[in-house]
Order: sequence, then structure tokens, then C-alpha cells
Amino acid sequence: MKIRFLFFLGFLVLVSCTTKMNQYIKDQNKVNKRHGKWREEYSADEGTLVAIGKYKLGEKVGTWKTFLNQKMYQKDKVRKDITKTKKYYSNGNIMERGQSKLDISKTERHWYYFGEWKYYDNQGKPLYMKIYEQGKKADSISYIK
Repeated sequence: MKIRFLFFLGFLVLVSCTTKMNQYIKDQNKVNKRHGKWREEYSADEGTLVAIGKYKLGEKVGTWKTFLNQKMYQKDKVRKDITKTKKYYSNGNIMERGQSKLDISKTERHWYYFGEWKYYDNQGKPLYMKIYEQGKKADSISYIK
């Protein structure tokens, strides 16, 4: 009997520790900001995109996974102002990978690609690479012969 009670008590503790999704928190200016775990849905021509990740005071943080029709479509790793992105074909092979940066000032938010962006065919073989400097394409290299 004691074991059942302890098991039940442990179960209640685990269930009560889960955080709610899609919550807001007010910043110092009393403005609502997304905070904590979030699940976002977007409609697309190919189906429904579902993005799952975390916000901290209105900014995306950590790993974000986006699914298209229940298959991994995109994975973003957000670290401060730099995001490393991988996109996938529906067969699971990588489609493209690269980095982007977000510059935030008092008047604007500017998001842009930077560095090398590599693109692959649906078998995962490299096709070409684009090099970006401050969001502008600086060079393009093809792997196809």
C-alpha cells in the first residue's frame, strides 16, 4: 500500500512540474513578451508547419524544430544574435545549412544571412555553396561538374 501511495505521489509531482506552453511575461515597460515553451502553427502550400521551441523575454532561444506534415523540415540553434539553420527534404536528407544574424537597434531589427550557406540535392550530395557578407551574396561556388 505504501509503495502505491509513493508511486501516486511521485506521479503527481511530475505532472505538476510541467510548464504551460504559449505563455507571456511582462517586461519592465509592461509589454507582453513571449516566454517559455511555445508551439506555433503556420499554414503553407505544402501543408501545416509546426514550430516548437523556447522564448526568453520575447526572443527565440535554444533549439527550435519546425515540422512540415509531422516530418522534420527545419532545425535552428539560436545563440544570442546568431542562428545556425539546417533545412531538410521530406526524405530526411539535408537540403541546406548555414548561419544568419539578427542585429537589433532602437529603430529596427535587421536579419540577414552571413558566411557560407551550403545546398544539397535530395540524396544529400553537395550542389553548391553561397557566401554572404552582411546579408549580400558575395560569391557562389558550384560542386556540379
